[in-house]
Amino acid sequence: MTTSIHTTTKITPWDDREFVRAYEQAREAAHQEELGDGPAAAAEVQRRLHEAGYPDARVDVARSVEEAIEQVSHWVVSRDG
Repeated sequence: MTTSIHTTTKITPWDDREFVRAYEQAREAAHQEELGDGPAAAAEVQRRLHEAGYPDARVDVARSVEEAIEQVSHWVVSRDG
């Protein structure tokens, strides 16, 4: 069974193509591990970004009660912390 990805993501800086590509690859890897869209997946994405050469990268997860029930979350991904 594959876990669905239900996130809205804001990436800063959005115009750094290499960083965005690194994020997308890390996110896809977390998806392949079926980690969902919550804190465990975000922690894995952050770890992979650090390994990819972005040691200050940060992934924050915000989720209201309704969003948790609906299994949706908002991610704020920043390259420089």
